Amino acid sequence: MGRQLCISVTFLDPLFHGKGDDKVPEWPPSPMRLFQALLAGSRTGCCGRQWSDTKTEAFRWLERQDPPVVVTPATRRATALRLFVPNNDSDKKFDRQDRLTSKIVHPHRLLDGDTLHYLWAIDEGQWDTAKSHAELLCAEARCLLALGWGIDQVVGNGRILTDAEAAALPGQRWRAWEVHRPGQQMTRTPVADSLDNLEQVHRSFLDRIKDKQYRPSLKLRKFGTVAYVRQTVLPARPCAVFELPDGVSFRQEDAVKVAAMLRSLTCRLAKADTHKFPGGSELYVAGHVEDDSPNHARFSYLPLPTIGHPHADGMVRRLLIAEPFGGDGRCARWAQQRLRNAILKDEDGNERGILLDPWRPGSNEMIRGYVGKKEGSRTWCTVTPVILPGYDDVKAITQVKNKSPLKAERLLFKCLVHAGIPLESVAGVTLRRAPFWPGSQHPKLYRRPDYLADQHARPGWHVRLVFHEPVSGPLSIGAGRHIGLGIFAAMER
Repeated sequence: MGRQLCISVTFLDPLFHGKGDDKVPEWPPSPMRLFQALLAGSRTGCCGRQWSDTKTEAFRWLERQDPPVVVTPATRRATALRLFVPNNDSDKKFDRQDRLTSKIVHPHRLLDGDTLHYLWAIDEGQWDTAKSHAELLCAEARCLLALGWGIDQVVGNGRILTDAEAAALPGQRWRAWEVHRPGQQMTRTPVADSLDNLEQVHRSFLDRIKDKQYRPSLKLRKFGTVAYVRQTVLPARPCAVFELPDGVSFRQEDAVKVAAMLRSLTCRLAKADTHKFPGGSELYVAGHVEDDSPNHARFSYLPLPTIGHPHADGMVRRLLIAEPFGGDGRCARWAQQRLRNAILKDEDGNERGILLDPWRPGSNEMIRGYVGKKEGSRTWCTVTPVILPGYDDVKAITQVKNKSPLKAERLLFKCLVHAGIPLESVAGVTLRRAPFWPGSQHPKLYRRPDYLADQHARPGWHVRLVFHEPVSGPLSIGAGRHIGLGIFAAMER
């Protein structure tokens, strides 16, 4: 059974005023903010007299851990207030009232509780070495004074929890994604040497006035950045999109064939390029894996059938290459630049079209149906069918009420996990043979690769997913999710 270090922070007043690097109100409070608060509490007053090398090693152990999961109560942004506080320029004006400056306060209000929990998972094999550090940090958590501004006073506590006890903690769960996307709020986390850097910054602050000279104090430099996303929300999935010339299109039943041509072209260009792919081009671009694990990061090649309007014919005129959820976008940008104006060829070497940037007037709206609008969508339905990774026992479709879920549903849940979609984000699923979109076909009519050819052992279904909160695409799940099967489009109604 796994263990987790849990540091809990209870606010005496249900308001949090902290802001991030971009001066935007921050939520949840960053792990770096907690790390600094723990250090400040341990080095303040009588606690500081008990500082030791053992505590130093404990903090250095904590800074090397992966970013924690954060469990928080629900919040809402309180009404912004404008306060007037005195500037620290009494050398110019002595009267405090004559040197006031405005300050905007826009805190988060905690709604259904006043306690946050930070959870660091500890592997069973590391417990013997981590036990003493974790237990010492639990004791140091009781020295916490504030988290955020000085007015955000808190009471801290630390515990060692089992995985089951940690899962039972109430509240919203936030997980860290080590990506950077324009416009996305990034959160600081401690990294190796953060403790030493904090001590350097503190010493420089104490020595900022020396020999009647002012020396600006140092700024913190040793920290990492991650994006915290609620567990019920999918992170962004970067992608590259292309469109075929006028008069060139493919039947969506041949989506696997189109994806194979796109994959072959991408592999050929990747081998002739110096771009570094995570895990190498053989894994990330070609998808050649040495084991049966479905969780390797790799490109997905997704032909996009034409859907969404009354005259849609379901033909493939646009192609998409997607990174995994939470990708940093570097590989998608490479694909967009490197494959632009490249020639698509079939297995016999015949030219089948040129990859152009989207050029039709309605292309952007069509692509948004697969990628999702800015605010996302809660309901997604398959355009090409999901291929389940096992026999689904079709006779169980006539199940009796109140019995266990269909085997097909259990296999679908497995597909969601393999695709990186947390089950906690899904509010409901629907499986059926009939398509949801005009122009789509029965699952049996779609071409399959040889390893998925047995339709009895690998059945296909059309699926509707309803999420708790709006999510963005592209979404593709199932055994053929990297080669054009199991592609979803957002359904507004």
